[in-house]
Amino acid sequence: MSRLISLALRIFDYKTQPLDAQNVNLVVLHIPDQIGDAMATFPLIRSLEKQQIGHLIIVASTINSPVFQALVLENTRLTVITSQFQDIATYQEITSLAHKIRQEHGVPDLCIEAMRKKNIKTLLFVKTLRAKANLQAVGLTLNCFSPVCRVASRMDQKFRAPVPMTWSILMRDAGFPVVNACFELPLATNTLQEVGEQLQGLGAYIALNLEGSIANRTFSLESARQLITLIQQVTALPIVIVHSPKKMDQMCQLVAESENVYRLSLEPSILRTAAVIKDAYLTVSPDTSIVHMASAYRTPVLAVYTDFKTRWPPMENIAEIVVVGRQVSEINHNEFTEKLSRLITRISATSTSGSDA
Repeated sequence: MSRLISLALRIFDYKTQPLDAQNVNLVVLHIPDQIGDAMATFPLIRSLEKQQIGHLIIVASTINSPVFQALVLENTRLTVITSQFQDIATYQEITSLAHKIRQEHGVPDLCIEAMRKKNIKTLLFVKTLRAKANLQAVGLTLNCFSPVCRVASRMDQKFRAPVPMTWSILMRDAGFPVVNACFELPLATNTLQEVGEQLQGLGAYIALNLEGSIANRTFSLESARQLITLIQQVTALPIVIVHSPKKMDQMCQLVAESENVYRLSLEPSILRTAAVIKDAYLTVSPDTSIVHMASAYRTPVLAVYTDFKTRWPPMENIAEIVVVGRQVSEINHNEFTEKLSRLITRISATSTSGSDA
């Protein structure tokens, strides 16, 4: 960051108090971002829960709020506030939200800025909320951010460590309990039951996601057909396609023209998709939140990356990665088949060793 920009950001700075984890009661976790970003914050949440803080307020986006829908904390009051996705939120909306939190709940002892973005909107929220102390991992050196952030910021900015690991280290350095670095997405019993009823009778299945968060991570319809053919050349397991509402027509067409390929008849949702991933034999997906869901439920995954990002790898032990060019549709068929076969062999070996044990 240039010196000029650093000086400009100083207008958002303010004097805070030294952070004392033992005296933290009210915490605001700010993450109005994507689904995967929300799932990555669970080391923060679990550490605060283990500390038995009094009240946790999570500021989520309309996109990622379902991640926290079934979250239940022991000994800690939980409030989830849904706001606009930060990239489209206005400055007025951001300042109004911060003022509302202060008015309704008092001055937070701690704000954890989990957006991992060096921009005016994140700093505007922090400055307006004016918590007694603030944590972040994006590398800003403003006085309002606790100096205990240095190691986590170095992990994120220089070493590009997996995000859940960065958050786990941050909480340790801040004096909170040490927790596992992992993704989570809690699911309600009724979601698991309704999805389970839909998939009853299929047995072991492969969950297939064809969509990424942006166009170059989304398979074309023709590439999707080729991918299904490749999978079926390797295994006879049924395929269950997960998809967003906007891809409903295309996916219905794909299922109708394919043998042993299915989709839920239920309205598509993040939580129903997660339930499919949770019970899958393995998951195939481009780089998106589906990969993190597989990690959360320890579902083996074959992930396709257009540009491998060390911050967002599969965090499931049984995983394979295919790295392609600028478009996921450019995937090398031989490499995909080879890695899918290897993944199935690894799953089989693990299952066998587990049975022997």
